[in-house]
Amino acid sequence: MGADSQTKTILCAKTPELIETAIADRKPEQSQTDPQGCAPTAESLAAELSQSDSTLSGAQFEKALQTCSNVVHEAEVDRKLKEIGSATPILPSEIGTDFNFKREIVWKNVVGFLLLHICGWVGLHLAFWRYCDYRTTLYTLWLMYASGQGVTMGAHRLWSHRAFKAKLWLRIILLWMHTLAGQNCLYVWVRDHRQHHKFSDTDADPHNANRGFFFSHIGWLLSKKHPKVIEYGKKIDMSDLEADPLIMFQKE
Repeated sequence: MGADSQTKTILCAKTPELIETAIADRKPEQSQTDPQGCAPTAESLAAELSQSDSTLSGAQFEKALQTCSNVVHEAEVDRKLKEIGSATPILPSEIGTDFNFKREIVWKNVVGFLLLHICGWVGLHLAFWRYCDYRTTLYTLWLMYASGQGVTMGAHRLWSHRAFKAKLWLRIILLWMHTLAGQNCLYVWVRDHRQHHKFSDTDADPHNANRGFFFSHIGWLLSKKHPKVIEYGKKIDMSDLEADPLIMFQKE
């Protein structure tokens, strides 16, 4: 902005070289604030500059006012971050880890996981001793890689954390790869993972690490969910997935 003749006559007690330091180092109680204690505005800082004892040239005033604007911008960003922080839900005091809680084992899941791992060991033995065609082995290795990408790149990074954007063709491929993994439907996978991050290491965490290494990795899949997991799982925002017909089709 240009400085007119009136601007050039604004008084300031400090030399231009000290203006930036004086403004940047000002304490909150030294700045003008509104009744709610918000950060000072650019106009209020400029008004303070005008209540001084020496003149500033147009260029000097522009530099000082730019400094004012930068300070105000930083203060506004800081205020917004504090607002966001204060709005972040705090875990309810009743959530913790009840070590006296007895989980009910789902035996069909136990049998299923045992059979799955037994079949895996048998398949590894057959592949190692070349009882099966090499193309079958390569196809199996490809299935392992594809299903892994469906979980890590698709369910985890794309849909749980929205770490990147994907076009329709890539979403279809990742959803198909996730289906190959057999780790429940994508909707449930994402909900459990978001809930894990939101209520980490509490009874509302589907795989609460406070219950031990085995439970947090596979034990939680072999037992019924804690009531807190069911209760707080209903509070997880899943509107983005519910608006995706592909994901809801897989869920059904």
